[in-house]
Amino acid sequence: MVRASIITATYNGEKYLRKTIESLLDQSEKDLELLIIDSDSEDGTVNLVKSYSDKRIKLYSHENTGGPAAPRNTGIAEAKGDFIGFCDQDDLYYPEKIEKQINAYKECEKKDKVGIIISSADLIDESGKIIDHNIKPFEGFMDSKSAHDLLLKGDVITACSALVPKKVLDEVGYLDETLIGVDDYDLWLRISEKYGILTIKEPLCAWRQSASSLSANKTKQYIETEKIFQKLKDETEEIRVGHGKNLMRIFISMVLDRNLNEAKEYRDKIREYPVSKKMKMLIKTFDLSRNLSYYQLCFLKKVGKVSL
Repeated sequence: MVRASIITATYNGEKYLRKTIESLLDQSEKDLELLIIDSDSEDGTVNLVKSYSDKRIKLYSHENTGGPAAPRNTGIAEAKGDFIGFCDQDDLYYPEKIEKQINAYKECEKKDKVGIIISSADLIDESGKIIDHNIKPFEGFMDSKSAHDLLLKGDVITACSALVPKKVLDEVGYLDETLIGVDDYDLWLRISEKYGILTIKEPLCAWRQSASSLSANKTKQYIETEKIFQKLKDETEEIRVGHGKNLMRIFISMVLDRNLNEAKEYRDKIREYPVSKKMKMLIKTFDLSRNLSYYQLCFLKKVGKVSL
């Protein structure tokens, strides 16, 4: 066994992969393995990985399934570590990430109830420049119910920040391979049904947002999230509130994309769910004038009153 297994799913990732690999090999925690699962890359990704002689790197070939869930699951199944981390082919770990997370876990009095150890994260652009900070508003241990209720309102976990005890994944199951781009969010929700979250407020990783990122297209991401809420079946008021928030995100993003007819379909679905007064105001404006609704949302987004 090793202390930590870091899984990197790759597809044509040559552009950024070297920096990603080096950030993982430069960890202060040396007892780790890096499992790179490549999905039929057509660039120099495979040769780049093979250029490293570090025995901690293990390369696997995987058929291209169109998303990261299946290769990630292959990585989990092959992993020998006590903890599992995910680092996409263009993201970065800061040098003490794994060490600080494992130490926080060991020092936590409720470690047996911890299902995910997370941190804050920096958002970087294609050049590696920090353009924003995803700073968590909480620190320390959050119990299962609180964590689940929080996650129902939206995904607050940056995937590359998460470190998960392998025994937790063995219990709750791996990633849902039918989901594209939100498979990690679904996993966090399932873990939080039984376990809490341990948070380090310090940024310990960097998440790169490029034009090709799965997370770059928010509309598709929120539509895919609908599949998660359909599985949850609106069983509680907390789920209904979370479902309503996601429908509003789809509605707002579609209005901003000027897909007004499709926005109308989601506006009709929202009728069944509780939403805030601000959201009700936005819906009323849309009903009055779709074009006015577009300009209103553009203004609110510009001044920071609406975010996606």
